[in-house]
Parts: sequence; structure tokens; C-alpha cells
Amino acid sequence: MRARVPSTERKGGARARAADQLCRSARFQDWVVARVGAAPQGVTAKQHAAQFVRDVCGITSRAELDHNAQAASLFYLAIRKPFIKWSGIYG
Repeated sequence: MRARVPSTERKGGARARAADQLCRSARFQDWVVARVGAAPQGVTAKQHAAQFVRDVCGITSRAELDHNAQAASLFYLAIRKPFIKWSGIYG
């Protein structure tokens, strides 16, 4: 039996999953392009969207959204809320 070694990395939870789901969305990817321009050559639209989220929230991993209150707030106020308004999802 292998001994379990505790991880020093924090795992993502609900917010990280929400960010991942957004980054997979073609509509969200279009919104990111409208904000910051097209993805650099060799970077997928999903990778570009994920980097946008990390840059705006000041984090190195989307998992940090579940452990950093300031990043979580930025994710909601600077990304989710404006994207929902832009996309017309709720009205």
C-alpha cells in the first residue's frame, strides 16, 4: 500500500468548475475576443479564455477562485456579471 502524500496544491471547487465551464463556451470565448482580441497563434480559444480569467482575477490557476476571496469577487464582478449582461442570458 502506498503512503498518501499530502498535496501542497489547493484543488478547485465550484467556482473553478464554473470558470472552466465558461472557458469552454464558444459564446464566452467570443466575449473574450471582443474584450482583448484574438488568441495568439498556437493558443486555443479555451486557453485564451482561461488566461483572460487568470489575468483579470490576478491568479495563476482557476482553482484559486475557491480559496481567494478577492479573486472570487473579481470573477463575479468583472467577468460573470458583464458576460451575462453582454450575452443576454437572463433577459
